[in-house]
Amino acid sequence: MGKLQILVGDITSDEILEGHDCIVNPTNPRMVCGDGVSGAIFHKAGVNKLESYTQNRYDISYDTNDNLMNIGDIRITPGFNLGMDIIFVQGPTVWDNNAEERLFDVYKKMLKIIIEKGYKNILMPSLGTGNYGFEPKDIGEEVKHILSEFVNDKDVNIDLIIFIPEDKQYYI
Repeated sequence: MGKLQILVGDITSDEILEGHDCIVNPTNPRMVCGDGVSGAIFHKAGVNKLESYTQNRYDISYDTNDNLMNIGDIRITPGFNLGMDIIFVQGPTVWDNNAEERLFDVYKKMLKIIIEKGYKNILMPSLGTGNYGFEPKDIGEEVKHILSEFVNDKDVNIDLIIFIPEDKQYYI
C-alpha cells in the first residue's frame, strides 16, 4: 500500500526533490521552458540540455506545429540535473470543452504510465492550476480522490506539491 502526501512548497527545492524517482511536468505543447512549475523544472534540470533533448527526441520545430503535444499526451525524458525522470503531461485548459473531465482523465492516464514504467516515488504539482486556469477549489477534492484511490492498493508513493499555502485546504 502506497501513500499520498499533500505538501506545500517549491517542487524544485532540494528538500522536496530528495528521494523521488520521477517528477511530473505540466508542460506546454512545444515542451520548452515556460512559466510556473514547468519553467522551474526546466531551470533545475538544465534548460539547454532539456530543451535540446525534447526538441531532438520528439522532432519538434519552432517553425511548425509538427509533433506538438496534444491534450492527454504524456512523454518521459531524462531529468539531467534533477537526477530523476521527468514525466511531461499535456493537460487541458479550463476553457477547453469538458475541461474538468478531461483533466481528471489526464491524471488517470498518467497514473497508468507510472505503473507501467515502475516508478515508486512520484513528485507532482496540481495539474492545470497555473496558467491553464483551473481553480484548486474546483478540482482539489477530485484530484485527491483520484490519487488516494490509486495509492490505496499500489506500492507507489505520491507527493502532491501545492505552491500556495492557502490552496492546500482544497486537497484535504
